[in-house]
Amino acid sequence: MRHPIRALALACVLTLTPACAALHLSAPDPIAAARTDDQRAYAIIESYGALVETATVIVRDPSVPIEAKRAIGRAEAAATPSVQTLEIVFSAYLRARAAYAAASGGDDTTLTRAFNALNAASQALSQAIDRAQAPVAELQTIINAQRGGVR
Repeated sequence: MRHPIRALALACVLTLTPACAALHLSAPDPIAAARTDDQRAYAIIESYGALVETATVIVRDPSVPIEAKRAIGRAEAAATPSVQTLEIVFSAYLRARAAYAAASGGDDTTLTRAFNALNAASQALSQAIDRAQAPVAELQTIINAQRGGVR
């Protein structure tokens, strides 16, 4: 054996893998962990993307009942427009925030205009987050119920 340390490390990893799986650790909820609106928006958008990937796997499974597939489809159809709107509003918010940062060295008129634009974008972001949270949570609930039923 040319690399005994590598072999030992591999043996340790293979030995500990079942023990780690037995702990049933769950990942923290990124939406609940978010502290600011921009973090919340990012978490909702990324969670939605992960949910769509998971939904695709579930829907492709032939053992999943058609009613469950339809429920996932309806929930995804309800969540998609609000998440797309959130993506657009989030992008506008990030542009307004960058414009405000750039204007901070300018005159008062430019700074006031940038501040007002940032304030409007922040309010729009907050509203878009509120509209997107419920449909994404519903999609999450349906997917979790289906994943719980499959296991």
